[in-house]
Amino acid sequence: MKERHKAREIVFQILYRYDIVNEDPKKIITEILEHQKFSPEAQKFLTTLAEQTIKNLNEIDNAIKTVLQHWTLDRLTGVDRAILRLGCSELLYSKDIPPKVAINEAIEIAKKYGTEKSPSFVNGVLDAIYKKYANRDSI
Repeated sequence: MKERHKAREIVFQILYRYDIVNEDPKKIITEILEHQKFSPEAQKFLTTLAEQTIKNLNEIDNAIKTVLQHWTLDRLTGVDRAILRLGCSELLYSKDIPPKVAINEAIEIAKKYGTEKSPSFVNGVLDAIYKKYANRDSI
């Protein structure tokens, strides 16, 4: 498994834990990095992605809400919500990550951790976010 993919999985887990238990994200990141082996580059990627997602959580949630059809953010499973937040964060704030990569990585995490319907749901929502916000500098 590639290191960046593993880092994304860990960020997903951080976001899930933050959402469900509301723990301090810096404490979660420190705890995880003490127990996981990552290169310095992957540690930086993981930390940056987790921190940028949590820092911009209100904007990310608003972007997700604008494309959800027949759903509200709080009706989603915690797993789907965390995956969408991760993918949306990469789409909107990680300019060095191609949108296709951000969406595909989120789909792969959804296949592993979500329900049978999660991958197609995540794909549809993130694709709609990409199309809506692709050429804007901000939300």
